[in-house]
Amino acid sequence: LGMRKAEIDRKFDAIVAFAGIERLLETPVKRYSSGMYVRLAFAVAAHLEPEILVVDEVLAVGDAEFQRKCLGKMSDVAQEGRTVLFVSHNMSAILRLTEETIVLEGGRLVYRAPTPQAIDYYMAAGFSQSGERQWRSDEIPADAAPFCPLAIRVQDSQGRVIDTMRSVDPVTIEIEYQLSSAITGLRVGIYLLTMRGEYVFTSFDTDDPEQFERLGARQAGRYISRCQVPPNLLNEGRYILGVNASSFRIKRYFQDEHALAFNIDGTGAPGKHWPENRLGPIRPALQWVIEAL
Repeated sequence: LGMRKAEIDRKFDAIVAFAGIERLLETPVKRYSSGMYVRLAFAVAAHLEPEILVVDEVLAVGDAEFQRKCLGKMSDVAQEGRTVLFVSHNMSAILRLTEETIVLEGGRLVYRAPTPQAIDYYMAAGFSQSGERQWRSDEIPADAAPFCPLAIRVQDSQGRVIDTMRSVDPVTIEIEYQLSSAITGLRVGIYLLTMRGEYVFTSFDTDDPEQFERLGARQAGRYISRCQVPPNLLNEGRYILGVNASSFRIKRYFQDEHALAFNIDGTGAPGKHWPENRLGPIRPALQWVIEAL
């Protein structure tokens, strides 16, 4: 690795502590799990003090504490004036760590820009602009059966399928699907994410305990699960809808984390009389009381 013995001796304890393998020093590396192997590899590479540190999906392994250590170490390397080439699908980490990002597709460079712009480009790629997504048969894995997703739609208060909503209006989201046979304990729901991959909320059609009991076994047939996002909740911007159909702790039948994207127009939202950007994905209309004391 290019380190002299004295340098190895000096850094050995720090590498072991970083990787968290103090109790495994007598265990041959070939017996390490894949996760432990990656932890050790990153610890060694990070302590080599290279001019260019290439980190490929290291955050996909390890617990939350190790991931925090990785992020901290990469940040330290960058602040020391060295280069970190960080390869990841973790948008929040990319946004935190990097200033410039390149987007690859099929091994080819398709976009290069400051990180916020590159993330917006990556997250928006391939989304329908119509407010509706219909799944083709070749997009549905065979093991999704007996659940078969048909479509997800975003609608306004008049039931029109639309790509852009006003933040002061309710947003209706419906998922259409078919069951070829009955499923016990099925829950169908959505994830709402920002374009940078940050989760806003998760909701399922049987979050209400009474509804869950009533629909304990969902029979074969065609269904629509529909919910309404209340007005004056979301901030202006573009959002992603993901879909999940599962029986809790039994089986996940189908998941599409990037099923559809839609826009929220902030016209008329709380505080719009000030020409400023409000931080965060939500912009609730809170009831304030001002008292003179």
